Amino acid sequence: MNADPKQPLYVAPEERVTLDQLKARVERISDLAVAESKRVANEVREENLTKVVLVAAGVVVVALSLAYFLGSRAARRATAGEPPRGY
Repeated sequence: MNADPKQPLYVAPEERVTLDQLKARVERISDLAVAESKRVANEVREENLTKVVLVAAGVVVVALSLAYFLGSRAARRATAGEPPRGY
C-alpha cells in the first residue's frame, strides 16, 4: 500500500451512510452474486451435457459394432453347418 505519510489514513465522509443505503448496496451485491452463480452453473451444465451426449453416442456406436460383429460370425457359422456355441 502506497500511503503518503503526510495524509491521514482515514478521511471522514462528507455525509453519513444510512442503514437504507447499506441495505440497498447489500441487496445489489447479492443480486449480482446470484446472477453470476446462475450464469456459471448454466455454463457448467451445458458443458457437461455435451460430454454426456458424446459419451452416449460412443457407447451406442460400440454396442452396434459389437452386435454386428457377433451377428456376422453367427451367420457364417450357420451357413457353414457348425452347431451354435454355448449349447
